[in-house]
Amino acid sequence: MIPGYGPVVQALLGTFFTWGLTAAGSALVFVFTSGQRWILDGSLGFAAGVMLAASYWSLLAPAIEMADSSGSYGAFAFFPVAIGFTLGAAFVYYADLLLPLLGVGKDPHATFASQHIPRPAKEKDESEPLHLQAEGAELSIRIGRTGLSAEEDSFENDCT
Repeated sequence: MIPGYGPVVQALLGTFFTWGLTAAGSALVFVFTSGQRWILDGSLGFAAGVMLAASYWSLLAPAIEMADSSGSYGAFAFFPVAIGFTLGAAFVYYADLLLPLLGVGKDPHATFASQHIPRPAKEKDESEPLHLQAEGAELSIRIGRTGLSAEEDSFENDCT
């Protein structure tokens, strides 16, 4: 805590500080080229280490402390935390095995990509009578003829 500052100002300063560090870290993409693969590998390793440290100090250590202070587990205060950690790891492992069975392709970058099959837009068939055309065709006709004058558009108004 910063003495002499209120909680709202401290929260605002903390927010701006973390935002500034995030912006500075992401600005490195403009400094390094994609040809320097070792920098990317080092950055990913550093990020993994930070996340491991954060998970321990923010989640696991307080949970072990809570289990120890409850007095229910004695020397095995780590046991409930270890079970939770193991269940979380098992969930991630089995989700990784299950995703290919759910139709996810072999490309890991296309995990949540939509299965969109592009089709060419339907062309208006001039020989087809108006009452046999698809219902949505009227909308495309009206949008396509917005530049026509009132005399040219009167035929279309009479038919509908």
